[in-house]
Amino acid sequence: MSIAAVKGAQPATPAHEGLVEATTVPQLFHILWQRRATGVLTLSDRDISRSAVIEQGRVQFASSTDRDDRFNHVLLLAGVISLNDLMRVLEAALASRDRLGEVMVRWNLISAADVEKWVKVQVRRILIQMFDTTVGRFSFEERPVEIDAYALNLNGDAMVLEGVRKVRSWARVYKEVGGLNTEYLTTREMPAITAGLPLAPEEWQLLHLCSESTSLGEMCEASSLLDLQVCKTVWAFLIVGALMKA
Repeated sequence: MSIAAVKGAQPATPAHEGLVEATTVPQLFHILWQRRATGVLTLSDRDISRSAVIEQGRVQFASSTDRDDRFNHVLLLAGVISLNDLMRVLEAALASRDRLGEVMVRWNLISAADVEKWVKVQVRRILIQMFDTTVGRFSFEERPVEIDAYALNLNGDAMVLEGVRKVRSWARVYKEVGGLNTEYLTTREMPAITAGLPLAPEEWQLLHLCSESTSLGEMCEASSLLDLQVCKTVWAFLIVGALMKA
């Protein structure tokens, strides 16, 4: 399936596979949320793949083949565990075939609540990496999924907002929002779309400004958000259908 088909897909149209481009990933999460789809979304580039588990359009879990996305790497980066303790735990987990977190709790290195917290941090890191993916291929396999004990249960459009907020490429953002004179309006569907979204007061303010035709430059002037964050928020609102270009 071509990426053009994903860009124009309707809620009832499956997005099974295709090439990944600049806007592909956020659009896919939005489409799968609209369709209340269940299955596994996978992005692959060379020898690395990352997958998101989707249930009824909600993002539940994510996994990765990248060694830097592993749970032990997340803990070490955060200073949660020392390298010496980590090496001992890894050896014990390998020998017992228990999960790393189970061994750490058994050894009183961290609590069960901390395991849940850091697994969710790991999962969110993988998902954010997916939003930074602009090359390779995607596939979506519609099938029943098992829900992990540490499921995020995140609204697909909320995932779009979170992911786009952390996109690192200004070129991607600028291409979608246009210049400072580009004007925006809220859509008729905006109240229903945003009802379940975790929006900050500054993001609500941008929507309020766009109840009348408002330029990107005017939004940047009026908002306390950094200009780059304004642009990212506008892009996210375009994807989920809360804003449109006037």
